[in-house]
Amino acid sequence: MEEQKLESAKDIVEALSKIGQAITSDLYLEDILNLIVTVTAEVMHSKICSIMLLDPKTKELTMKATQSMSKDYINKNPLKLGEGIAGKVAMENRPIAVYDIIGSDEYKSKDIAKKENLCSMLCIPLHVKGNVIGVLNLYTTKPHHFNDYEINIMKTVADAAAIVIENSRLMIETNLIKEELE
Repeated sequence: MEEQKLESAKDIVEALSKIGQAITSDLYLEDILNLIVTVTAEVMHSKICSIMLLDPKTKELTMKATQSMSKDYINKNPLKLGEGIAGKVAMENRPIAVYDIIGSDEYKSKDIAKKENLCSMLCIPLHVKGNVIGVLNLYTTKPHHFNDYEINIMKTVADAAAIVIENSRLMIETNLIKEELE
């Protein structure tokens, strides 16, 4: 059992290292976010991992990155701030774990969850300086109670994703200002 825990910890450290390398690389934002969700899904043994970003104008969360091949999941409708689990996480700026999303009154995409055999969910806010910019979602196919260790790993991944997104936004802003000045 101890050896399995060590192997798991080693996998997590390697995954976080991959994410760190991607953040400091010259990859495009979309590629980095896709790498983050792919590595996270793999190390956390989840069926689907995704990042949804909050549009500050429309106050809606839309899919930005996922490793899922499900067209239904990829194209699911945006969620308004406060709507569904992800919308609630974004509004309250706190993680929420749901043991049974099908049985949850708040979960909005039950048809997709049934079709994809999704059971439990962990949703973590992406925030920069206290402002929520999106959420990181993780789904399992078997009922699962997320423990503090798993939640903390996901918070670390969410913080890394938020840094990447904010840095990208700042670069775009800087380039726009630079163009205006020239």
